[in-house]
Amino acid sequence: MPPSPPGDAPPPGDTWIELSLRLPAADAEIVADVLAALAPGGASMDAPFRNVEPERFGLELTVGEATVRAFFTGPLPAAKRRAIRQRLAALPLGAPLPRLRYAEVREADWAEEWKRFYHPMRVGRLLVQPSWEEAADAGPEDLVITLDPGRAFGTGQHETTRLCLAALDRLVRAGGVVLDVGTGSGILALAAARLGAARVDALDTDPVAVVATRENAARNGLPDRIEVAEGSLGAGWPWERAARGGYDVVVMNIALAVVGELLPDAAAALRPGGAIVASGFLAEAVPEVEAAARAAGLGEVSSELDGEWGAVVARA
Repeated sequence: MPPSPPGDAPPPGDTWIELSLRLPAADAEIVADVLAALAPGGASMDAPFRNVEPERFGLELTVGEATVRAFFTGPLPAAKRRAIRQRLAALPLGAPLPRLRYAEVREADWAEEWKRFYHPMRVGRLLVQPSWEEAADAGPEDLVITLDPGRAFGTGQHETTRLCLAALDRLVRAGGVVLDVGTGSGILALAAARLGAARVDALDTDPVAVVATRENAARNGLPDRIEVAEGSLGAGWPWERAARGGYDVVVMNIALAVVGELLPDAAAALRPGGAIVASGFLAEAVPEVEAAARAAGLGEVSSELDGEWGAVVARA
């Protein structure tokens, strides 16, 4: 699992507990996946990746060791630490589980820690770069997104985000209207605007994500084309204008259960011929999401996989 920024973050001033362990690269991904589910601050893998297919966001894990890190809100009592070790020890690893190291990380240090894992990357016509590192090979044809995720999810490094970016590159048309549900850092909303959407509505139930998206829209010179609000589809809809029939593309990179819950409302929000892009779930859940899309009245259902993660595209 490529590194990604954390999802939920503590209030300013709180302390994180960083768990780190170094282990064979072949074992690192499964350990990172389990820790990502356990840790409120997410998990990352500082691994020896190399980019083998830049145009298709192809990453290959080379031989060697990797460091996996996960971030828990402090304090982290001994009983909790024992439970974490027992959970990891039960995994089918190729080598013995190494020592788990714990260290306190203040929020400011924690925010800087993630920057070490985030570098420019390409997906189709899009070039995503962090605000602190410009891509050295940016060209006139690139659609550049400059991003600072802050404490919100979404850098482009995670497989589900890359799958959504690639789908948007295929689906967004000049002058279209796009809805981004669960916008996080705003990366997908920014991509839709860069790809030519006339208006992008971005929603998130996390106020931290709303602030991050607004800041990133301003950073990219797109505040007039991206409208951000706290809320969601259905009962949480924040705008006076109706969602129904208002969008050419709806993109949702969120948890599997939420995708299933929101699919009917997302389908109703599409204009004729519009498309839904849904991700945020493992490849094994793709048939379930495809069935839910068909049950919501959508057709032309297809899927894409990136490693262990999947995305589903369906049309009205």
